[in-house]
Amino acid sequence: MQTIGPLGSWIVSATWLSALCLGLLWIVRQKLVAPGPYSVWERCLYAPAYTLARLLWRVEICWDPRWGESDLRESRSKHGKLLRERIKGGAVLIANHRSSVDPFFIQLAAGARVHWMVAAEYFPHPLFGPLLRSYMAIPTRRGGADNGATKLAIRYASQGGFVGMFPEGRINRTDAPLLTIRPGAALVASKSDVPLVPIWIEGAPVGPEVYSALLMPAKVSVTVGFPVARPTENLTAPQPTLDLESTMEIAESDNLVTAETGLNKQSRAKHLLWIEEAMSASLHLGNRSDNQVNFAGKGWVEN
Repeated sequence: MQTIGPLGSWIVSATWLSALCLGLLWIVRQKLVAPGPYSVWERCLYAPAYTLARLLWRVEICWDPRWGESDLRESRSKHGKLLRERIKGGAVLIANHRSSVDPFFIQLAAGARVHWMVAAEYFPHPLFGPLLRSYMAIPTRRGGADNGATKLAIRYASQGGFVGMFPEGRINRTDAPLLTIRPGAALVASKSDVPLVPIWIEGAPVGPEVYSALLMPAKVSVTVGFPVARPTENLTAPQPTLDLESTMEIAESDNLVTAETGLNKQSRAKHLLWIEEAMSASLHLGNRSDNQVNFAGKGWVEN
């Protein structure tokens, strides 16, 4: 984990306060009564993120044509609806992960609060901790199952909220389009009875430190895919590269049948198929269809 020194914290604080001031001016201009799913408090809370996303990172939101847009490059500035206006219930939003500020881009496309699963070690930080708690992020332990975080994510999604997860588990600093994938997002979606929504982020600012991206201009494209239902419910979906028999072998070899998940071997195998299909859809959105989705974890089969 990279640490942030006093100078870095000061820079982040100054940037965030400046964005907040600009955002509050926008809120006043909207007279706090503009239509939309945000409350007054949420408008104030997300004002810095929206300001930076629009002015510094120049985020463009694009939609899979199956949403009803005439073109994949249809953006919010061209009268497109946000995700909360398209999905009335809960959903698990999943995306590739290149930058520490990726959640801000997806927040802009969501149009409603997104509960992000964030590494627990960031919560004690004097700057990031209060921000994460105010955003109702979910602290999650790295490197293993965290039943408490999973149950909280399931509760938020079951109540109609958006839960954001990066299945790669960490920022991808390699040349590969995706790191190996973990299936936790499919478990949360299944237990909540909500769809997985694949998203692809292109052009995110990347720097040597966690806070560097806050200071870097960029031109970011966020492409929102169509919701992916469970394989048994989505009969028209393309066939994943793994079949049910193979994923059952993966589930058995990794001892995935546990009291905490309440899933048998066949059920967990279907979860693997589901997350593979959703992440394959994400690769397709980023024009990376030639790449395969690989799974991570002890005893898992390599593609």
